[in-house]
Amino acid sequence: MGPRIYCLAVQKASIIYNPMARNVPSQGRLAAAAASMADEGWEIDLRPTQSAGHATTLAREAAAHGVDVVVACGGDGTVNEVVNGLVGSQSAVALIRGGTGDVFAKEIGMPKTPEQALRLLAEGERRRFDLGIAGERYFLLMAGVGLDAGVVRRVPGRPKRFLGTASYVLWGALELGRYRSRPVQLRLNGEQDWEGHLYWLLLGNTRSYGGVIDITSEALADDGLLDAYVFSGRGLPWLARTGIRLAMRRHDGADGVSFQRLRELDVLTPGLEVQADGEFFGETPMRFGVAPRAVEVVIPLGAGAKLLAADEGPLQDAH
Repeated sequence: MGPRIYCLAVQKASIIYNPMARNVPSQGRLAAAAASMADEGWEIDLRPTQSAGHATTLAREAAAHGVDVVVACGGDGTVNEVVNGLVGSQSAVALIRGGTGDVFAKEIGMPKTPEQALRLLAEGERRRFDLGIAGERYFLLMAGVGLDAGVVRRVPGRPKRFLGTASYVLWGALELGRYRSRPVQLRLNGEQDWEGHLYWLLLGNTRSYGGVIDITSEALADDGLLDAYVFSGRGLPWLARTGIRLAMRRHDGADGVSFQRLRELDVLTPGLEVQADGEFFGETPMRFGVAPRAVEVVIPLGAGAKLLAADEGPLQDAH
């Protein structure tokens, strides 16, 4: 009787990468990192995006072909597009850093190199995250209405590519000088109406805002709720005080700042700009909601301790 032979089941992954992203690794380096996972039983192909929205199409196609994990490599916008293509599928999403801010990658402690990031396919864990809903699209991190959406909409592509997050700071300073509160009507959880002057509305599924400060500092990404801050003050003195409070994380209960956890929120007033995950999403009126535990994410072991409420541990090992 000859030796018993064991076959390692091959798992498939696709790296969807944005070749125009600011810090994306070269195609050669991504290919080498993918090849290094062959001994772990992973067959990984590369799929470059060609235009805005293409990552969603590629992710949807990969999921339809039974790919186990789709790896988003670009920035938070690329991650957002990939997630939108995976909702409702059995495919998980993983990350390789490559964008301007890489906010989510930093928040969950993703390694900095593609080689280390892909190792998590074998050594990480998979956890389920809620997704926020803005109109007909999903977001992973947070959505903003008003001030920051105006900044996101107006930052030109070239400065963003070359200056990175500094471009948002520069355009944000310009926006602060011109932006004014507007009278708006909100509907909370489909029943409670709120009317007042709105400067900025922030809806957080996770905590890190721009990779700089945790404004929604108690948000949990698997509780089926969005942490909502309404900034409704007016005038430069209020703006200065609120900015200082935000920097010191003392904005809760401040004048012109209100907080509530919500399942659903409607911005009924038309014409307010909306951003989600750092991408322009359109204008109000728009409904915001939550898709509970809608996507499986490959993360470093233990990385979900802060962001996830579920205490049953990982759903399964990434491998």
